[in-house]
Amino acid sequence: METAGIDAVVVPAGNAGVYFQDDISPPFRPNPNFAHWIPDDGTEHCVLVYRPGERPHLFFHRQADYWYLPAAVPDWVEEAFQVDVGADADALATSAIDLAARAGRVAYVGPWHGMHNDKRVAVNPKALLSHLQHARAYKTDFELDAMRHATDLGVLGHLAARTAYFDGASELDIHLSYLRASRQTDADLPYPNIVAQNDHAGVLHYQHRNPRPPSQRRSFLIDAGGRHLGYASDITRTYSAEPDAFAELVDAVDEKQRALIADIRPGVSYVDLHESMHRSIGELLARFGLVRCGADAAFDAGITDVFFPHGLGHLLGLQTHDVGGWIAAPDGQVSVPPQRYPALRLTRPVEARQVFTIEPGIYFIPQLLSAAKERYGREVAWSRIESFLPYGGVRIEDNVLVTANGVENLTRPAFRRLEQAAN
Repeated sequence: METAGIDAVVVPAGNAGVYFQDDISPPFRPNPNFAHWIPDDGTEHCVLVYRPGERPHLFFHRQADYWYLPAAVPDWVEEAFQVDVGADADALATSAIDLAARAGRVAYVGPWHGMHNDKRVAVNPKALLSHLQHARAYKTDFELDAMRHATDLGVLGHLAARTAYFDGASELDIHLSYLRASRQTDADLPYPNIVAQNDHAGVLHYQHRNPRPPSQRRSFLIDAGGRHLGYASDITRTYSAEPDAFAELVDAVDEKQRALIADIRPGVSYVDLHESMHRSIGELLARFGLVRCGADAAFDAGITDVFFPHGLGHLLGLQTHDVGGWIAAPDGQVSVPPQRYPALRLTRPVEARQVFTIEPGIYFIPQLLSAAKERYGREVAWSRIESFLPYGGVRIEDNVLVTANGVENLTRPAFRRLEQAAN
């Protein structure tokens, strides 16, 4: 705030709104800048005011209502904040800005609804937001504890989903098994689960859940996480129905992913990690006979981009794709991705206490393969590709914490511990 010339900050939780010509709202998710202070989804229309040297002031919205259960102020909030409770959301927001304005220059950080003519307020000033977003990458012990709890929730769901798949369940039933085991509703999840069987795994953000199992089971990819006190885990696993060539490919991607994680330490370039994984993907394409050229040639020609079209990973925290991945310095200096990798969400230097995902993949996506066929011709073994198309693809994703000397994998120890506890 001092650097940005700000004396007080107003942070709204926001509101969900309603669907067009309807009175039904989507599930509410608070502004992450508000959730950093009060990690509770029952905070719609609440507003926080922070002035340095004073107790934070929370204007808590509790509507008098018998259609829905009104939100209650958590006990710990009353201990930590000065709290005013009110039923009029607009009046609460106005009171919050009036209070903040007594301190001088006011920044409003979050969704801006109404009051557009209030000249006392700087809405989402870049000088402040760049500092906040840059700092979000560094996790406190409290945040790491929340993320470990979120990891346990996700892993419990993953173990149940794996069992359901091998028992012959449909995508919908696998999803329901995940929710039951992780004790989460759809609204609790950090992001919509990707539950994909067979060629559906070749759709990067596959959004449907078929209620019927496929006539022939080939593969299963699940990308699903947990959320605790607003903090997320983000985990992906892939399975083959049979011990076939696709199962060997899954194991090979898993091996490359673990090897790359072992090389992470402060000071390395995440862009270099991404490029290193592309070279590893080239090795796998050559090893499995998917290309006729060598591994280096596959990388140099851009063939690996066809099979690995997304970024290696992203920052993780209050948001699944947490902010700040391109912000290289607190002043907002941006480090844009290389032209070849426009989907890369993390380009800033790797530093201690950052948490991010490592999620390489090999996909067989008809749209990308069709576009590549004319360009690469005989360099790609198209008949071999055809045999993998029905499997969709592979992705393996872990969440890692950078330490002073290396890296701690948050995901795999949770799998080992919870699997042992279940047996």
